[in-house]
Amino acid sequence: MKKFKSLAACTVATALLFSLETSIFPVSASAKSSSELTPMELRAKYLKKMEINEKDVLGFYHTTMDTSSDARRHNIEKAMRRINNEKIMPSEVFSYNKEVGNANLEDEGWKKAGVILNGQLTDDYGGGICQVSSTLFNATEEAKMTMVERHNHSKSVGYVPAGQDATVAYGLLDFQFSNPYHFPVKIKAKAYDDKHVVVAIVRA
Repeated sequence: MKKFKSLAACTVATALLFSLETSIFPVSASAKSSSELTPMELRAKYLKKMEINEKDVLGFYHTTMDTSSDARRHNIEKAMRRINNEKIMPSEVFSYNKEVGNANLEDEGWKKAGVILNGQLTDDYGGGICQVSSTLFNATEEAKMTMVERHNHSKSVGYVPAGQDATVAYGLLDFQFSNPYHFPVKIKAKAYDDKHVVVAIVRA
């Protein structure tokens, strides 16, 4: 009977100790999967990966592409490489179409993926680049850039809230903004974990 009581007391003590340890030493953000992180934890995680100091950040936004096809991911990552590290001087206007180029050209390496055309979903070259322009738009909004040109899709999209998108069509619709500050700014854009489209506007 004494052995049983001793074993029970040991079990309770071990459970209590575990409870105290987990409350004192919570799971760190780096130990969590991306789906478990809060928006602020995701922001901190990706700014660290991008080697960006929080004090230099003017605007930040991320969207998810985890349900995208391989072709759509390809286009997203290609567009992000083209705008990454672009520097915008004071009063200079940034043009998304100018930097990304004509995504309708197969020989430029663009692939067919879902696009919205006249309110209908269809496949065309460059499908996915509007997710990048929309992510960029939201980052520039937070950074208080001056909007020069922006257009909404003809139907809602799933990667940003209604009204917070920025569609583009080479030669027709562009996303443009200008730098209102007295110092240059830079775009940092990258895809992470095969899931998140991340854009930050930082002091250059």
